[in-house]
Amino acid sequence: MTLEDLTAREAIRQLRIDYSTAFDTMDEAAVRRICTEDIVCEYPMAFGGDYEGVEAVLGLFRDNWRHCRAPLETLHYIANHSIELTGPDSARGHCLLLDLVTRQHEGSAIVTQGGEANPLLLIGRYDDVYVRQDGRWKFARIALTMLWPKRSD
Repeated sequence: MTLEDLTAREAIRQLRIDYSTAFDTMDEAAVRRICTEDIVCEYPMAFGGDYEGVEAVLGLFRDNWRHCRAPLETLHYIANHSIELTGPDSARGHCLLLDLVTRQHEGSAIVTQGGEANPLLLIGRYDDVYVRQDGRWKFARIALTMLWPKRSD
């Protein structure tokens, strides 16, 4: 593995962290920076299904954010990130997701089994396609498979 490969892998690993941070802090500008304009997101039907284009993805995120009273009411933890470089400007990878809710509100659509006593909302797996555009790695495709509480595969 070359230094360029290691640098690319680290940038992609940071990209996945940046996605979690952007969602959890409700940062639209960050979402735009890390996604291609024509991104394809394949989410379980419980989250609306498939979305094409960064504006559609932001629409989904805004719908979720309206249930939060402040940033960091959701926390997306990423683990076991595996990255395969498929070309000089392309890669794919997968990682595990633990999605937590730090504060739950009556009437909110974002609630966990067990409420405040159990912050774990879901366990899932992301399968991603990454591309480098203008020297920056971005998401071209994100597919989320739910593993718990109900499998989506």
